[in-house]
Amino acid sequence: MLSLLFLVGCGFHLRGGSELSPLLNQTYLQGVAPYSQLGIGLKRRLEAHGITVTSVPEEATALLSITYNQLQRQVLSVESTGKVQEYALKYVLQFQVINSKGEVLLPSQRLELMRQYLFDQSSVISAGEQEKLLRETLQNDMVQQILWRLEALPPPHVDES
Repeated sequence: MLSLLFLVGCGFHLRGGSELSPLLNQTYLQGVAPYSQLGIGLKRRLEAHGITVTSVPEEATALLSITYNQLQRQVLSVESTGKVQEYALKYVLQFQVINSKGEVLLPSQRLELMRQYLFDQSSVISAGEQEKLLRETLQNDMVQQILWRLEALPPPHVDES
C-alpha cells in the first residue's frame, strides 16, 4: 500500500488509451493494400482511436504513406550437413505522414522488427505454421509501432493573433 502511495505521489499513472492528433481525423493510407493484414490492422486501430480512414485521398486531412514495406526470412544457422537450423524473420517498414497541403507532419520513420525461430526438418508443416504465426505477430507488432509514432504527433498549431 505504501508503494502505491509513493507511485501516485511521484506522478506515476497507468497508461490509458492515448489520443491521436486531430490532424489525423480523416486519414488516407497510401502504399498498403487495403485487404492485407497490415492494411486491415492499421484501419482497425486508427478507427478504434476515432480516426476515419478514407478511401478517397482528396477527402483526407492526412496521408499516411508507407514508402517501404519488406518482410524477409534470413538463415541464421545451419547444421554441419548444410541443413538450416534457425531462421530470422526481419520486418522493415518506412512511413511518413503529410497533411492535405503536402506539409510533413511526421518525417520519414524507419521501423525494424525481428523474430527468430528454430526450423525442425522432421516437422516441416509445423515449422511452416510457426513461420506463418510469426509473420502475423510481426505485422500486428508493426501496426502498434506505427500507432506509437502517430501518438507523438503534436496537436494542431493554433495562431493566437
